[in-house]
Amino acid sequence: MEATDINLENPHYAYLFGFIQTDGHLYNTTRNRGKLSIEVSKQDEDILWTFKSLIPFHSSIIERVRTTNFCSNYTSVVWRVYDKRFRDTLESWGLPNGSKSELIKPPSCSFSKADYFRGLIDGDGSLGLTSKGFPFLSLVTSSSHIAVEYVELINQITGKAKTSNRNVRDNVYNIVVYKEDAQILARHLYYDGCLGLSRKLIKASEVLSWRRPPGMKQVNNRKSWTPEEDEFITTHSVECSMKVLSRSRNSVELRLWRLSKLNKQLVTN
Repeated sequence: MEATDINLENPHYAYLFGFIQTDGHLYNTTRNRGKLSIEVSKQDEDILWTFKSLIPFHSSIIERVRTTNFCSNYTSVVWRVYDKRFRDTLESWGLPNGSKSELIKPPSCSFSKADYFRGLIDGDGSLGLTSKGFPFLSLVTSSSHIAVEYVELINQITGKAKTSNRNVRDNVYNIVVYKEDAQILARHLYYDGCLGLSRKLIKASEVLSWRRPPGMKQVNNRKSWTPEEDEFITTHSVECSMKVLSRSRNSVELRLWRLSKLNKQLVTN
């Protein structure tokens, strides 16, 4: 395989890029030197060997044992790639150098969305059953770009108007869906035969196996946008729209973004 064959329409590379954006670190130094590294727990080692076999560049995998706040002999596994061609490819897709948590955003080029977002969730999300036995699927991110695109995906897949705001304590977005919505989203993201962390694939199966108990009422929380509301938010400030329409900032901004995308598509067509 040649380096030119790497593109984000390929499900495996889309997943890899999402995973790198959460758990990877890109370092560039002087004279074109640098590296991409990902460190995971020993239990997730298999995914790094898959990444190693996936890219047409030399890379290495080593074990690391150290003391942490939670364990005196924590064993992790580190994957490193030094090849500049691979680093250049990641940067062309939009991966920042150095600290990146608030800077990352979905690729500007065409990419496989389900696989990309599954990579993000495997890195910075979780899924499974709550303490009460209800399915959930969550993604935590510091990036407004990721939050907006992920909420848009949830809206598209579930048909419900999901919104999210940064929480006060950590200043991050914690975007969670529950029950049937979690199942719908998990079925879309964790499809049969997809690449993913083994433990997350097991959790996805648990989510999809859940059945609503008899007598548990299902509530439809969808609040659709009307043409009148669309007209209002395009002619008034976000703050005014929030007060008049009783909508969150994220809801108004997301709707404005969607309307902008629709207008661009109409102009293009």
